[in-house]
Amino acid sequence: MGPNASARCALLVVLLAGAVPARAQELPAGPISALDGRLAVAGEVVATAGRADTTAFFNYTDYEHNALRMVRLALSGEWRPMQHLAFIGEVRAEDFSRLTPHAAYVRVRPWTAHRFDIQAGRIPPVFGAFSRRAYGSADGVIGYPLAYQYLTSLRSDAAPATANDLLLMRARGWRSEFPVGNADAAPGIPLVTAFQWDTGVQAQWATDRVTIAGAITNGTLSVPRVGDDNDGKQLSARVAVRPIFGLVTGVSGSHGSWLSSRVVEALPGAARDVSHAQTAAGADVEYSRDHWIVRAEAVWSRWRVPTPESTTGAVLPVSALGMFVEGRYRFSPRVFAAARLDSLTFSSITGSIAGGRPTSWDAPVRRAEVAVGYYVQRNLIARLSVQHNERDGGRVRHRTFVAGQLFYWF
Repeated sequence: MGPNASARCALLVVLLAGAVPARAQELPAGPISALDGRLAVAGEVVATAGRADTTAFFNYTDYEHNALRMVRLALSGEWRPMQHLAFIGEVRAEDFSRLTPHAAYVRVRPWTAHRFDIQAGRIPPVFGAFSRRAYGSADGVIGYPLAYQYLTSLRSDAAPATANDLLLMRARGWRSEFPVGNADAAPGIPLVTAFQWDTGVQAQWATDRVTIAGAITNGTLSVPRVGDDNDGKQLSARVAVRPIFGLVTGVSGSHGSWLSSRVVEALPGAARDVSHAQTAAGADVEYSRDHWIVRAEAVWSRWRVPTPESTTGAVLPVSALGMFVEGRYRFSPRVFAAARLDSLTFSSITGSIAGGRPTSWDAPVRRAEVAVGYYVQRNLIARLSVQHNERDGGRVRHRTFVAGQLFYWF
């Protein structure tokens, strides 16, 4: 975020905070509807003000914004021309930049008596639990889980030639560079991005106890795409079970080609004619009772990375594991406290760096965040959080951030 956008972010937080006490009840409290309810429009404003981070980049996103120092505006709409058909879309702007389409899909529900639907276009994610509620009112803390936000050094438009090239980029996900493909320095990719949706077709069937969803999309969890740039598709699925009231458990999986065709075309034959896939698995659980809600999730991802000049093989499989547990407690209808513990670890590879010893291909990261929040009204939340990060590598190995946020939606 540039200095002008940062100033606007802070100014918006101050103005909203000052206006809320006197006029909170005048803010719209729900979607705007028309055409006898067949057209609904909703929106949200999220203003987060925190410390600038131009050296550690712990909260950097794949949109090259700071998740703890950002303004996001979103407008969504749903039009149901008939009972079984709906058109849904959403546009967003971060840090007062241009509007970008976040969602644009058609939903078909063939039967009114069954909870089954088909969606096509830029669709909601199937994989995982957090991706379905990213940056929503259900979250207690301000930051994102590492698995859904933290940028690894891998890139879909560039590849290392050897294992050493990858090891040299440890803790450089905010600006990594490799010799194959796009040689310019650019941000890497997360395990799963919470900031973009993929394009494809999805089907979902649900009962009171079980939800099953599957999708075919152009991109992967790390690299969602509007158009297909590698002649590959991703298959993803999730099964969620509600065995008792308040408990939800889920498992997810995905597999698809993640590397751009431009990189593949630049590879020699041995490295080109093999699979370059991202495979991921996830497990999640949520339990709520009385004033408590507790969630935990694990995401494992493996990428097949081309290393055309390596003496040990043309493809190097590397993996990462992200895990977090979080909880929120409501002291009253208006006041709550929340916390999240988070970790991200990486598999080891061997190069001539570090004396030839096996070394994690990226630097492990740990994060802890605590927050308090206040419901100014049902759809307006004020939060204050403290987040501490530690990393086993890079120029900056630990940093603590304090951030405030106003989250309004209708």
